[in-house]
Amino acid sequence: MSFRQGIRLIATVALLAFPLFSAAQAQELQHIIAVVNDDAVSNRDVVERIRLVVVTSGLNDSPEVRQRIAPQVLRTLIDEHLRLQEAKRKNVSVTDNEIGFAISLIEQRNKMPVDSLLSFLESRKIDALTLVTQIRAEIAWNKLVNQRLRSLVTITDEDIDDELQRLRDSQGKPEFLLSEIFLTVDGASKNRVVRENADELVKQVRAGASFANLADQFSEAISASDGGSIGWVTVNQLDGEVAAAVAALQPGQISDPIPTSGGYLVVKLDQRRQLQAPDSGEAVIDLRQILLGISSDATADEIESNIALAHVMRETVADCEDMVRIADETDPTISGDLGRIKLNDMPAEIRTAVEALPLATASDPVRTESGVHLFMVCERAEPDAGPPRRLDIQQYLIEARLDQVARHYLRDLRRTAFIDIRI
Repeated sequence: MSFRQGIRLIATVALLAFPLFSAAQAQELQHIIAVVNDDAVSNRDVVERIRLVVVTSGLNDSPEVRQRIAPQVLRTLIDEHLRLQEAKRKNVSVTDNEIGFAISLIEQRNKMPVDSLLSFLESRKIDALTLVTQIRAEIAWNKLVNQRLRSLVTITDEDIDDELQRLRDSQGKPEFLLSEIFLTVDGASKNRVVRENADELVKQVRAGASFANLADQFSEAISASDGGSIGWVTVNQLDGEVAAAVAALQPGQISDPIPTSGGYLVVKLDQRRQLQAPDSGEAVIDLRQILLGISSDATADEIESNIALAHVMRETVADCEDMVRIADETDPTISGDLGRIKLNDMPAEIRTAVEALPLATASDPVRTESGVHLFMVCERAEPDAGPPRRLDIQQYLIEARLDQVARHYLRDLRRTAFIDIRI
């Protein structure tokens, strides 16, 4: 029997499983419908997980919905067995405290009272072990990925510089707060099935289901453990098709499934904002000056003479120390060292002269009421651009590459595993 025929029969059993079972149905629920290496997946496993997904994700509890999500539920259960088997093989364990902490995070994310989730499931006659098994597989996989695969990811200073430059190039452009659901395609033969699964998830979210909870249940990206959240990203950080899809969304909307090199991506736009450049006027410069004083009753020839002298000085002054020395020789009563000044605090004509002035380079003569000035910038402290810092960028790049490595790891586990779909 084909995989899709098997799924249809599994879904039929799932339809009968709400909320009471006859003796025949109960026997059918114990039937093994998949073998994953040495582990078995029963009808009951599928039915209980469907019940969990329906209740926690806000899906419409109907036979049609349960039937449509059954294929992705079975795929998820198979992947969980593969992850747990690999974690066990690599001696990665999960403690009860870690599971308890994960449950508390789910309660916080869903604004539930403390210690209420398990009783909530019990009140709806859902076996808590179904949730615990899912959480155990998720934690084990994340620990395995971080312990075993993180060392394979190397981020260089050049990588960080390139990413920072992309962010600078994005200044003034939109920035997006995104969440994702990613479904892997293993081979061309699975493409249609995975696309149908992705279409169904999109349909359910648009009908009111929780994107975060469906991401937690079905997404194969590392972000699944955080409800699919991937944080703020710029257009330059997104692939072409993804960027185009996101640009067309309004906050709260989700995309259609987007084909990628490894599967299908569904993106939710949570917020949009403009990535603002830091205010250049907040830059602080260490400034030197030479001032040729001009009296208020100076003639035009006297003014022109001083401007000409300033041009000569500009060509001869060598550095900041030279500026102070010449300023002292010119007029000892006027300091040549103006100290550290913020650009926003300067008169407009002086700011214009020095804002883009290279370090240790004398400016063109500047005429003010006081006379003719030459300025030199000795140091420049640019305004704090805020996050992301280099450390933030490094972490972002690590997570992105680690996600790719983890996907390939799971794909390889699928390809080498013995997976037998039965009835």
